[in-house]
Amino acid sequence: MRYHPRRIAPTKWLPVRDFTLACVLDAKPHDMLYTRILLTFASRYVVWAFHEAGADLRRDDLFYPSMIYRFARTYPSAKTQQLAEARLLNLAEALGYEPSPHRLRKQSREIRPFSPAELPAFESWAASRSTDRARRDSYGLLALAGGAGLGATEIAAVRGRDLTRTPAGWVVRVTGKAPRSIPIRIGWDSYADLAFEGLDDDDYAVIPHRKESSREIALMHYGARYEGPAIRRLRITWIVDQINVLPLASIVYAAGFKNVSSLLRYAPQAKVMPEAELHALLRSTGATQ
Repeated sequence: MRYHPRRIAPTKWLPVRDFTLACVLDAKPHDMLYTRILLTFASRYVVWAFHEAGADLRRDDLFYPSMIYRFARTYPSAKTQQLAEARLLNLAEALGYEPSPHRLRKQSREIRPFSPAELPAFESWAASRSTDRARRDSYGLLALAGGAGLGATEIAAVRGRDLTRTPAGWVVRVTGKAPRSIPIRIGWDSYADLAFEGLDDDDYAVIPHRKESSREIALMHYGARYEGPAIRRLRITWIVDQINVLPLASIVYAAGFKNVSSLLRYAPQAKVMPEAELHALLRSTGATQ
């Protein structure tokens, strides 16, 4: 692929060219326009990281939130800073890099769950989509991300055979790096009824018309493209709702995390229960005589 970024000297671009192009191509952008958008930000980012920040040309040394945040702040306008940060974090996620908890700083992306007041609008958004296929996709996204806490990579892999309707409600079998079985919670399960009824075993649950190579990227940007909720924030909302309900080990399993340190980002969202309730629980736990 032939590409040379504007306003970057060849002496700075050539040492990082092959690395940068490989990162963007491996992210599998869904069309040429988005490819060029990623290349614009990725080329400037890698040049900055290598020549100014002193980073090695290793993906795990580049694609984490605090480094991306530092680079984004080199742009003069707040709008461009936000755009650069969003595009590069999306690129990192597409390449399969989960932010390491020990590298996260206060400057990295804020954990912002949707408020209860915002949630009813999502049903209206899904219902207002112009075609039956678009409505089913939107309801499916709400059910899997908001109702079961799945991320874009996991949603992209869900097929009809992974979804089961039980007397208690829907259950989704998650495959991939963190296999698990998760129920779609009450209040979101009606979206699953609208999205998944009649789905064949081999059918993908959401945007089945997309090629497998581009489905994940398309899902990452689905909300922004169609003026709906972002999968990332739906998943965050689901995790925050579980923090004050489930034991730590159960949250780690249900969210698909590797260990409890991944929950450190969500700690500010946790609530301390009323003192009387806390005392009652503490008295009832542990060994008995």
